Amino acid sequence: MKRTLNKMEKQSKGRSRPIPDAKTTKEIASKLEEALNNESQFVCNYSDRKPWEVTMSARDGAVHVMRFLEVWFDLPQTVFFTAVSYLDMFLARMKVQEKFLPCLTVSCFNVAAADHSFKINTSHLVMLSQSKCSVKDMERMSTIITQKLNLKNGHCCTALDLLKVYIDIFRFIAMQFKSEVLLNRMLQWQQLCTRLEVLISDSSCACFKPSVLALAFVHFEVERFMSREVPRKSNYYSMEMFYVLAVMIELRSLCNIKSKDYGLCFEMVTKVLKEYDSRKRAKHSQKLTWRFSTSTHALSKYTQNYYSMLNTIKEE
Repeated sequence: MKRTLNKMEKQSKGRSRPIPDAKTTKEIASKLEEALNNESQFVCNYSDRKPWEVTMSARDGAVHVMRFLEVWFDLPQTVFFTAVSYLDMFLARMKVQEKFLPCLTVSCFNVAAADHSFKINTSHLVMLSQSKCSVKDMERMSTIITQKLNLKNGHCCTALDLLKVYIDIFRFIAMQFKSEVLLNRMLQWQQLCTRLEVLISDSSCACFKPSVLALAFVHFEVERFMSREVPRKSNYYSMEMFYVLAVMIELRSLCNIKSKDYGLCFEMVTKVLKEYDSRKRAKHSQKLTWRFSTSTHALSKYTQNYYSMLNTIKEE
């Protein structure tokens, strides 16, 4: 990492351009080193699953419930990514029957929210998740998750954490070569977070390390931008793209990412995001059960013939 940043500093000095403070390079390097050290403790592996254990399809359904809860409680996306990491790690380390998955799902979300200092009404959380477990069941399961995953030292490293570090590195490069406009057009943060949510919601991408998944994801987004913009302005982005791709290769070496693992991850990322971009129907959705009082239910018998179908809202 230091070698990469030192190269960029020398190139910047040769062009008589201002460089960021030295603290910036040290902070970026320390963040990347810390993230890589943390991810080694939270590796998820879904091999050797038993027939009675949680299936990958059920896991994806649980993650979609977490997305629903994230939006409902208006929580930051870091809570969602942490909750999914807890779920994947627990399922990979412990033998869990599928009937206990709803309680485990809401408990992982509760632990993630608490780790990020967000207090949620536990009664509302259990009711909205429709997990059919009690608040005491969720609290007991939350304690088990904290103990089994050894979460006393803080939350785990997620793909979103690595993505933040990678984006900081690319922004450093943009400052060196005064190409912030290119970076802002190519890697828009909020859009990246949403698309990364799509990736971790698919079980085919859950087994990869956060560093591999985040870098393969950035690679896909860069290629998607190039296929859209470069044919119209072939020479305009040539130098900027050269530096971006060069740093991506350097990051692969720095993070000790094997070519086989990276190629498989990039293939999965491409498949999932192309399906998402083609607007194919989602396999999972949160099914809500409406609960009525006795009087309201009795009144509805007289009005059941007076209703109309609403148009489907398409995601943009």
